[in-house]
Amino acid sequence: MKHITLLLLTSVLIACSHQPDIYNTTNQSQNNEQSHQAPYVLLVSIDGFRWDYIEKYQPPFLSQFAKNSASLKSLQPSFPTKTFPNHLSIVTGSYPQHHGILNNRFHAPDLNKDYSISDPTAVTNGDFYLRKPIWVMAEEQGMRTASFFWPGSEAKIFGKKPTYFVNYDHNAPHQPRLDTVVNWFKLSAARRPHFVTTYFHDVDSAGHHYGPNSPQVAAAISKVDSSLQQLHHELTKLDIAVNIVIVSDHGMAQHNTGNFETLPKGLQQQFFSKGKGPIVHLYHNNKVPSLRQADITQALTQLNQQAQHYRCFEYQTIPVKFNAHKSQRIGDITCLANQGWAIGFSEHRIKGDHGWSQFASKDMDGIFYASGPAFKQGYQHPTTENIHIMPLLAHILGLQVTGPIDGKLEQLTPLLIDK
Repeated sequence: MKHITLLLLTSVLIACSHQPDIYNTTNQSQNNEQSHQAPYVLLVSIDGFRWDYIEKYQPPFLSQFAKNSASLKSLQPSFPTKTFPNHLSIVTGSYPQHHGILNNRFHAPDLNKDYSISDPTAVTNGDFYLRKPIWVMAEEQGMRTASFFWPGSEAKIFGKKPTYFVNYDHNAPHQPRLDTVVNWFKLSAARRPHFVTTYFHDVDSAGHHYGPNSPQVAAAISKVDSSLQQLHHELTKLDIAVNIVIVSDHGMAQHNTGNFETLPKGLQQQFFSKGKGPIVHLYHNNKVPSLRQADITQALTQLNQQAQHYRCFEYQTIPVKFNAHKSQRIGDITCLANQGWAIGFSEHRIKGDHGWSQFASKDMDGIFYASGPAFKQGYQHPTTENIHIMPLLAHILGLQVTGPIDGKLEQLTPLLIDK
């Protein structure tokens, strides 16, 4: 009997270890009176879900959801077409050069600090984030919010975090995620979040390791599709109506591992680098401006003379269309590989990637599908930049956009039911 009891207790402890407390909270405040009347929005990200995966793999739930939703032909990511910059663009309505997260890994000269998605100290440092995510605006205006994973949600940005949040765990199973999101929407009206985010990495991970045309990507899509079907089913049983918005941060392109060009290794004596693959950022080691500029000019000339499958720019001369020329965080020199090629000081051996120009290939585009009381059904809008999502969500929630943004509400209002 003791043996049985021990096994039962062990099972309970294991289950609890994967079940976050829905009250993991930054405060005990409640929705103010105005927020009580606001709609509910769930923002779901499927990392690396390319714009044409619905047609290519035909996942049953997402195919039906997309068909009946207000959707975009594709969602154009911001530059660079990487995970953290684009998740922040979606929730801040701003290009990376303005919200501050210039890549998954970069150096911030203004802070003299490095940012990396694998460094919790950096990810949770609010100083890196220069514009307000929508949850910050909501919290400032008395509306409760929640996040079961979203880049930036673990940091105190402009002094605020979501009311309820879960620290990122790459190995977290889907079920606790689904249960927690549903339970948040079951809280009392006073404590119930009106804006909730969640995130799935599976499709992106499979795309990197095996390529976008692989059976592993098909399996990852099927797994996420089943989870979203379950989540949708549970939400429809609630006594509140939830607007569900499903997006992706970028797409995915096939990468031939032989398509790699090595950058001149001698530059590593004067520059340190961040990133490899489609984009590399070079930062000069010397802080003396006069010495720096001479080296930068010389290095830029050397790089572009030797380059066969890439092009390098000083940050001020990056083509304006990329909206990346106003931030030194992008690097003293930024090198962009041609579509399908990778660059760096060491080899880049993955079968699928993103980070290339969103203007060079549709493969970088993601998805936008929205369903709920705010949205039209069965309506498709042309391809639109992801910076316009945040003002749309703020409008639905009745929030005032406080602070500068790049997005425009009118770009996506055709998706809404006319009132």
